[in-house]
Order: sequence, then structure tokens, then C-alpha cells
Amino acid sequence: MLELVFNLRLVGGEPPRQFSGLATRGAFLNLIGEANPALSTLLHGGYDATHKKRSVFSLKPLSFTSAGSSQASFSASFHDQALGTQTLSTLLNRAPRSISIAGGSYSVEAISIREVQPELRATQHSKQESFDLRFVTPTYFSARHSKFKVIIPNLTLMFLGIANDMHIHGYRSVPRQQVLEARRRIGLTGLDVRSDRPVKDGLKLYPGFKGWVKLNASQLDDTQKQLLSLLLAWGEAFNVGGNRTAGFGVLQVTAKNPPVNSASN
Repeated sequence: MLELVFNLRLVGGEPPRQFSGLATRGAFLNLIGEANPALSTLLHGGYDATHKKRSVFSLKPLSFTSAGSSQASFSASFHDQALGTQTLSTLLNRAPRSISIAGGSYSVEAISIREVQPELRATQHSKQESFDLRFVTPTYFSARHSKFKVIIPNLTLMFLGIANDMHIHGYRSVPRQQVLEARRRIGLTGLDVRSDRPVKDGLKLYPGFKGWVKLNASQLDDTQKQLLSLLLAWGEAFNVGGNRTAGFGVLQVTAKNPPVNSASN
């Protein structure tokens, strides 16, 4: 699995004032479509053996290095390394020099590649007992048998969704019951979220929330801590919730070391 990172420089227009995930996805697919229309269609529609729509990548939308800076970037992470490699080859053969996103014009300074290694990231965090989760872009979850979007940080839906994503893409299969057992032993010790302005895509409206939550994993056994770390690492790499190809559900995870108990004399 790999991530393609596009390093850009704003050369005309202004930075987007609102969520730019949909515009970033459109620009990304247009860039590919100019060189390989069939590949762009495949990435936009997803694929599987039963012809159900399924995303094969996730997107981190356009962001700037700092306020007032002209340097920006976005990235696409691929579950399928072959498709990621094909996309990179297509872009390098065309050598794109510019891209337009949400009314702004950008020069393409570089396209770099990073390996996505959720297992390694999870190993680094497997001993931690506290996690800060920041939902950077609008996030929502879908519940079974409901037409409404869940716009609160529902950890059960999030973890089950990540586990399903790992299974679908052949990475790892985790029994649903194991996920639920671990969830019941995770404490939510801090919360600061807000509903974001619904994002409009044609006639569709996508509600969502942003903010952060703090998790306490001290009651998990070692196996469950490893599972939690893997779920969070996958979510960080590929986003969480719905519409991940459009940059929804970007997750940042900060792990905290457990407190050290001093020995009494």
C-alpha cells in the first residue's frame, strides 16, 4: 500500500475558504483522466467482483503548510498497490505542471511516494494507554438500517467500519465480536466536537462533525491494545467514516505514554 503526495504552490487565485475535499478529488481525477481516462473512471467508481461500488483510495484534501503560505499539498492513499503504482506511472509519464482546485491555480512542484505501513505504526503505539483523536475534516458514519448520517464520534461505528475496510481489502480479518469486546473496555475521557456546515455536492448534502476526543485504553489487555492500535493506524492512513475518497474523515492520532508509577521506599 502506498500514498502519493502532491506538493503544490499557489500561483493564482486564493486558497479555498471552505472544505475543499470534493474539489481536490475532482482535480485529482481530472489530472489522471487527461492521461488515462479509463483509470480515472476506475478510481472514481471503485470495483469488486460483485460490481458493488467500493473505494480503492482515500484522500487527504488540499492543505497549506501555514496561514498565509503559498505552499500546499494533498495526498491519495491506495489500498491496492498495483493501482497506486499505475496511477503514479500515469502521472509521471504526463509530468503535470499545474492543477486547479476550487478556483485556485497551483504549480505542481513534486509528486512523491510514501509506503503505508499500518502494522508498523500500530507497533509503535501498542503500549500506550491514552489516545487523542482529532477529526480534521467533516466526518460522518452510517448506521445499519438507517437513512440518517451519524454526526457524532460513535466509536463503535468507527471501529467496525475500519475492521470491515481491512477485511474488504484483504489486509486482515478481525471478528466483529473482538472489536465490540475491545470497544466496551475503552473509556472516552474527553470530548470537544461540533457539527460542521453541511457540504453540498450537487443535490446531495453531507453533514459532518469536526473536533477531538480522548480515549483511555488502560482496561484493555495486550491483545486488545494491539488491535486498537491497528484500527487507529488504519483509520489514520485511510480516513474514517463515509466519503473518504473526497477527503471526509481525515483522522490524526496522538498516543500518550502511560504514567510511570514511582517505587515507594
